[in-house]
Amino acid sequence: MVTRRLRVGVLCGGASAERQISLATGAEIAAGLSADRYDVVLLDPLALMADNPALGAERRALAVRLRGGVAGESLPERDRALPAAIRDSMERAALRLVAATGALGITGAERIDVAFMALHGPWGEDGRLQGLLETLGIPHTGSGVLAAALAMDKTMAKTVLSSAGLTVPRGVEVTRAMRAEAGWRAAVHYPAVVKPVRQGSSLGLSVVPDPDGLEGALEAAFEHDDRVLVEERIIGTEVTCGVIGNDSLQALPLVEIVANGPVFDYQAKYDPSASQEICPARVAPAVAVAAQNAAILAHRALGCRGLSRVDLILREGRPIVLEVNTMPGMTANSLLPKAARVAGLTFPALLDRLVQWALEAG
Repeated sequence: MVTRRLRVGVLCGGASAERQISLATGAEIAAGLSADRYDVVLLDPLALMADNPALGAERRALAVRLRGGVAGESLPERDRALPAAIRDSMERAALRLVAATGALGITGAERIDVAFMALHGPWGEDGRLQGLLETLGIPHTGSGVLAAALAMDKTMAKTVLSSAGLTVPRGVEVTRAMRAEAGWRAAVHYPAVVKPVRQGSSLGLSVVPDPDGLEGALEAAFEHDDRVLVEERIIGTEVTCGVIGNDSLQALPLVEIVANGPVFDYQAKYDPSASQEICPARVAPAVAVAAQNAAILAHRALGCRGLSRVDLILREGRPIVLEVNTMPGMTANSLLPKAARVAGLTFPALLDRLVQWALEAG
């Protein structure tokens, strides 16, 4: 008897500033899913958004081309400086993209059995697409609407995490309307980290040692969002902890991040020569357990599902939670898969588990 392979739509690309990183993630997920078990297609939900006035003209034009079956696109300037391997993944994925319109239909041969989320940033990682999939009755990997939305909004995430008893950096949110006001500036602690509230991959992030650098940092962050978070910079050991599972959770070994430059920025995240990623982290066992427990608590507090990656700073052995990522990088050499490998879980095995957890959650 021939059993039909599960049709998996790897949703990647999308409308955010992290589009190309999402393409690289999608390409490696598609390559890692077993061809014996899965019928895999790379789907771009940007094709659904051609008439969305919130997008710029360039993104809408690309959406129209995707609808028309035209694949392929040039890389933005910042991605041309990345290593050849990741550029190649981006370009290969762009050529294989299929508009997500038919695959998300009510019926038909194109409809997928499960969506593997490989989207980063707004319009994919923030709950909006998860809501559409759940409305259509299509199981998807990762968190649901509320958890995805909370984690993507750094201010709301901090509020929830703090109320759950976790330590988070002191900070203040600044809107464009507030920028000219003086009152909020008294709440800023230097050195400070300035970053968009709803953005990932360290895009728009700056570190400012004193008030003189604040205006330029705000300007860079406001290019990506109309809400900006200004936080104290925590000095300590930077680590990240992957959490996987649905009801029964497993905290993966900590990964210690040592950036060669002053900050773990966009370039450092995706260029292996720009940082060291050490797993397991070089910390005392009790400190590692405390960080893993904090990561699980953060995952549960936000209501995450399937996977998350919690970024922390260890200061004097105490974990301080920076952010929770519900759709972390998922290339074979990304932080969470790297930690899973140290825990004895290969990349294909990790992908299998994520698909099964998606089906269990329905």
